[in-house]
Amino acid sequence: MACSSFRILSVVLGLAACSCSIAADLEVIYTTRAGDTLIGLEKQFLASPFGWKGLRTHNRIGSPMRMPVGTPLRIPESWLRVEPRTARVVALQGEVTLDGRPLVVDAKVPAGSVLRTSGEAFVTLVMPDESRLTVQPGSEARLDKVQGFRGFTGQNTQIHLERGRVETSVAAQRGPAARYQIRTPTTLIGVRGTAFRVGSDAVSQAAQAEVTGGEIRMSGASGEATALPAGYGLIARPGEAIPAPRVLLPAPLIKDVPTRFERVELHLAFPSVAKAVAYRVQVARDEHFTDVLMTGVYPTASARFSGLPDGRYWLRVRGIDEAGLEGFDASHAFTLNARPEPPVARATGNGTLAWNPAAEATAYRLQVAHDTAFTTLVAERDTDALTLDPALPAGDYQWRIASRRANGERGPWSDAHELNIRKMPGAASLTVYNDRARFAWPGEPGHIYDFQLARDKAFTDLLAEQRIGEPAVTVPLPPAGSYYVRVRATNPDGLAGPWSGIQTLRSTFFLPAWSLSSPAATSP
Repeated sequence: MACSSFRILSVVLGLAACSCSIAADLEVIYTTRAGDTLIGLEKQFLASPFGWKGLRTHNRIGSPMRMPVGTPLRIPESWLRVEPRTARVVALQGEVTLDGRPLVVDAKVPAGSVLRTSGEAFVTLVMPDESRLTVQPGSEARLDKVQGFRGFTGQNTQIHLERGRVETSVAAQRGPAARYQIRTPTTLIGVRGTAFRVGSDAVSQAAQAEVTGGEIRMSGASGEATALPAGYGLIARPGEAIPAPRVLLPAPLIKDVPTRFERVELHLAFPSVAKAVAYRVQVARDEHFTDVLMTGVYPTASARFSGLPDGRYWLRVRGIDEAGLEGFDASHAFTLNARPEPPVARATGNGTLAWNPAAEATAYRLQVAHDTAFTTLVAERDTDALTLDPALPAGDYQWRIASRRANGERGPWSDAHELNIRKMPGAASLTVYNDRARFAWPGEPGHIYDFQLARDKAFTDLLAEQRIGEPAVTVPLPPAGSYYVRVRATNPDGLAGPWSGIQTLRSTFFLPAWSLSSPAATSP
């Protein structure tokens, strides 16, 4: 039936659709048309035991069979024939129960059901009219009514929020019986098409509302309704008059937040909002935040999340003012591509790169450059080993590494690591005089040198060890035999280079002359 034939009367709904008007006693006003009779209207609209006689008495109709066209008939809503409907779960995250039982996606939620969410859980319901309700973490809400009325367009939805928060997007409520209400222990909120949030504190019994689209009406114990348009919010406390609305904080500017992240732990930083004392940050799978995965309240303009699988997501941020009201949302799409994760680098000797095994990796790709942007590569290698010597000349470099799956897919690059390859000291020369041996080697100004003389090539059994500020050292000659010599330089910045190649110092009883070989191998 056309909306022009009906009107519904309700003090809390305030927002009329079509020609439907609002009054206080929840009555539908039906305007008669040609051919209408009270008996016909009973069959069409009324529930037992309310019959046409009651309708006649209630409206003081003289003849039940002959009514002038355009006669307004008042029909109490409680007389109407109810058509029960159900909500449906379209998204769920974490531990959510329905009347104490675990809830699943696509489950039907009838009137009378109690929903409870744990501290990190969400659930989103869609109503038959496509209105959506998201119950936030740590909340308890009861679906008191989800129903229509025979012969009438529109839907009657009533939700009781005992504690916690809900966010809702209400489809335009068309039809004389259309109504969408949220109750808290101390307030009643009614709408006919809007986007808003409601919170209820279980301890203080305070209720808060924030409107981001359309308008709502909020009434307390006195029954007096306060209009709350888009851009405003308020907190109502039991025993007090509903206060004047407060302007909501503007949306944060998050357009410069990256659109791609390559680390398992997300670090989200954004510009602060004037007068904000905290921020609510949420991550969802969809742009409308039906399927919220993570949420948190942070004291500064940054947030951290971890545990998300790779994929495309939406970020939503809003500021919270000193009263606790949450402002307008800013949303931003981003992609997480953090896997396979890069391996963790290990400290190694001069010029050798090493790393720990990485999950999912069957091989690795390395890049070496002089700059952290890796604009000009000095070396690029693929390997399935856990160490690599790129055989580079002395110098300062940056290197990074990425994991590769068996199918060849490469993960993100690691952070850049410094690679400092220092020039080895040149070969030492030997001078023997007065039972002393003098070793000298090419040096550079400002360098400090470590000298070692040992009985073994592992340099565990040292005969002499000195740190000197010049490229020469004199030590007593050892007994005839074979010994090993090496030298290491440390530059003025304190960075130690590699040990020189091992040189062999040799003398025998039969050949008392001493000799020093060329460097044979790099020292460990």
